[in-house]
Amino acid sequence: MKNNLLSLLLFLCCAVATQFFSQRVWAQTATATGMTGDQWKAIKAIKIANLDKDTYFKSSGFILDRYEERPAYVFTYSDGVTRKIYLYKVFAAEDTKDLGLLAIYKNEKSGEVKPFVIPGANADRKAWDAYIDELKYVGEKEPGLMSTLTFVLSREMAGLMAGGGAKAEESGDKKKEEYNFCFAADASVTLADGTSKSISDVTPNDVVMSYDAKTKTLVPTNVTRVDTHEGNFTLAGVWLTPMQELTADTRPILTKPMLVEATANHPVLTATGRKPLGNVAAGEILLRYDAATRQVVTYKVVKTESVIRSVNKVYNLATKSGTYLVGDVVVLDK
Repeated sequence: MKNNLLSLLLFLCCAVATQFFSQRVWAQTATATGMTGDQWKAIKAIKIANLDKDTYFKSSGFILDRYEERPAYVFTYSDGVTRKIYLYKVFAAEDTKDLGLLAIYKNEKSGEVKPFVIPGANADRKAWDAYIDELKYVGEKEPGLMSTLTFVLSREMAGLMAGGGAKAEESGDKKKEEYNFCFAADASVTLADGTSKSISDVTPNDVVMSYDAKTKTLVPTNVTRVDTHEGNFTLAGVWLTPMQELTADTRPILTKPMLVEATANHPVLTATGRKPLGNVAAGEILLRYDAATRQVVTYKVVKTESVIRSVNKVYNLATKSGTYLVGDVVVLDK
């Protein structure tokens, strides 16, 4: 009887904490409609390969973004078992509409992972019913799950109510384009045969050129999805020139620097790893395909600009390999 009462109390606390937390978070970015029952099922089915490293990614038409960029909540109970809770905000990839939260429970001893899709305040009743059922029929079967989830949601709610959620409010005010990693319609995508076409003309299943960072070789890859977004988007740019001209010739630069432009947050592959285009500084090294040698060569950034132009429609490709070439420069999906 005592255990049943404790389980009921935890269930009620978790449900109440969830409702308050969702109202506080989604009041900042309220939308006319929220998560549907079908979306709830689709989000629950998403598999995350590495919970500690995968803090932002797109899957099955959704964007998952680690809540406030926080690491996992970690709990070690008297039974010696370490339990973790990971929190992600969930957005619709098509229009970056806020849908809710994904809380993932992990038992480090058993390896058991249980996702809980927490609808936003404006969600469909079916989504809320599904979440409550999960709390009742899944949460009670795993010792320690309900208490850890209740603690995390209650603590986040308390932080928001106390004004400690400034970062969350700032995050809630993000413009849609902050989640849209894209290029203008005329951006030139390098195909697997070395030719190119505008990104606006690329279609799913097209075979484009990709770069394998492990083998440092060019490989073909299939386009799995083409994302398009309409609005007002500012493009940043970097100007590149071949490294060999800078190092092997004492005369002024012979080749006119080439421009690479995209939204400032779109990641490119530099000599030191992944970096948003807007964070790339003069002097850094990017990788570019040389059509004459069919090899990847190094180009040096000689100039950066935070604003090149504005466009009302942008595009991004999702590929099987995670990379493709724009203007023959190696870029990443997101």
